[in-house]
Amino acid sequence: MTIISVTWTIYDDRLKAFMNNCTGGGLVIKNICEYIGRKEKSYLFLGQVLLPEIRLDHFTILETLSEEAPDKYDNENYLNYLACQFERHLMRLRPQIVNFHGIGDFVNKCVAVCERLGIPYVATNHLYIGINNTYSGYERCRVWEDDLYLKPDIQVTAVSTGIKKRIEKDYPNLKDVKVILNGTDFMSDMESEEIQLNNDILRKKILVCAGTVSERKNQMQIITAFKYLRNDIKDNIVILFCGNDRMDGKLQREISENALDNQVMYCGALTSKQMKTIYSIAEGLIMPSKAEGLSIAALEAISYGIPIIMFSDSECVYDLNDKNVVCLAKDRRDETLADAIEEWFDRKWDGKYIKEYAEEFTLEHMADKYLAFYKELLIRKNV
Repeated sequence: MTIISVTWTIYDDRLKAFMNNCTGGGLVIKNICEYIGRKEKSYLFLGQVLLPEIRLDHFTILETLSEEAPDKYDNENYLNYLACQFERHLMRLRPQIVNFHGIGDFVNKCVAVCERLGIPYVATNHLYIGINNTYSGYERCRVWEDDLYLKPDIQVTAVSTGIKKRIEKDYPNLKDVKVILNGTDFMSDMESEEIQLNNDILRKKILVCAGTVSERKNQMQIITAFKYLRNDIKDNIVILFCGNDRMDGKLQREISENALDNQVMYCGALTSKQMKTIYSIAEGLIMPSKAEGLSIAALEAISYGIPIIMFSDSECVYDLNDKNVVCLAKDRRDETLADAIEEWFDRKWDGKYIKEYAEEFTLEHMADKYLAFYKELLIRKNV
């Protein structure tokens, strides 16, 4: 079987063009291509950067670079050029199926090519914004979601049960969104790469919040909830924020204005190896997101035996719901989030149990589910 995956960008610290996109979504899409490629022919078509053909371990990034390429900032011509390149690869490789990861104008252009050529395709949702969006930066997503999910006979997969439920509620025409849970190959190596943390910090309980600093990820609420913690907890924990800053320093300013510089710290975007160092010393992960897929940071944390704090209405709760692994804030008030942090602090967690629980979320299992779904879809379509 030949599969072409399509997405705007990925994260891969081996490639200069993609080493700064330190996002869970970018990592998992790359890993889907890699692990599918261990069993079938796997190709990846990208839009963000024009590239020559690149062969990675078990998959190939398809060529988009040519002398005819328009300026990227001429958006419509750039997207039309990519659609032509995509069609060229479809005609050459004749894939049995195309898997689109994400939404947007780029995806819509490529979907139109598949429809015109009669090539079966699947749309995988890694992050659903939906009708009741309350945060900025995702205004166009509603249009893109309509463009894709209102298509007749569209085949959709979701990376979590929570996303499936939200999509099916907003789009009753989608009768059977298939859940294929994210996975990770993150091994719990105890790393000691240099991270500038002093001994006073290392003597305290370290709580990590990993992910791009943004309104959607909702890191700011941790700062406002901090004041509701018991004094003994305030004195004995350190919260580390790790991720790209998309709020122009707002989080750092809030930390300073609340005089929390010794208790709450922004570490910036870290490599996978540096995150292993953080997980090696951390005792908890806090995930206050307003919208989430199936968080890769959460899967990485539990592979280290680290429990997770999140809200009870998180999309992840349906798939990460073992009370010996997660600690839930009952609602989204600051006081309730503080209560959940206190529960995490006071409980004795079984790291061995959490690591065993993490074994359910492997990349091998994830890839097998994708391949089984592709084969099932092709049978239904008599291909």
